[in-house]
Amino acid sequence: MMNDNSLRILSQSEHGYIGQCSCCDHYNFVFGNFLFIFTKSGLHGFHNVLYDKSQVQILEIPLPNGKEVILPSPIPNFMLSFSKSEIDEVKGLFQESLLALEIDRIFSENQ
Repeated sequence: MMNDNSLRILSQSEHGYIGQCSCCDHYNFVFGNFLFIFTKSGLHGFHNVLYDKSQVQILEIPLPNGKEVILPSPIPNFMLSFSKSEIDEVKGLFQESLLALEIDRIFSENQ
């Protein structure tokens, strides 16, 4: 169980955040009412899915909840649905987080 001090927030937006857990070195991706816990490679993999046009489905007619972007999840038969503004927000979270991790890597090499 992690405490408040064990999570380093890498990126945050109105609806979510990505944080790095210092106790297990996993990454929490929280958006709306869901939470995914990724390894570093999983974080990069999910980022790649966000930009893979063969994975992301844009619906011509939105779902009844107004969501028009469908994204496969790491769980079989479980899809994530977003509005276009939400998927842009998620992409921003991942870009900022991966940039922060790259900056960490550069600084650690120079020490």
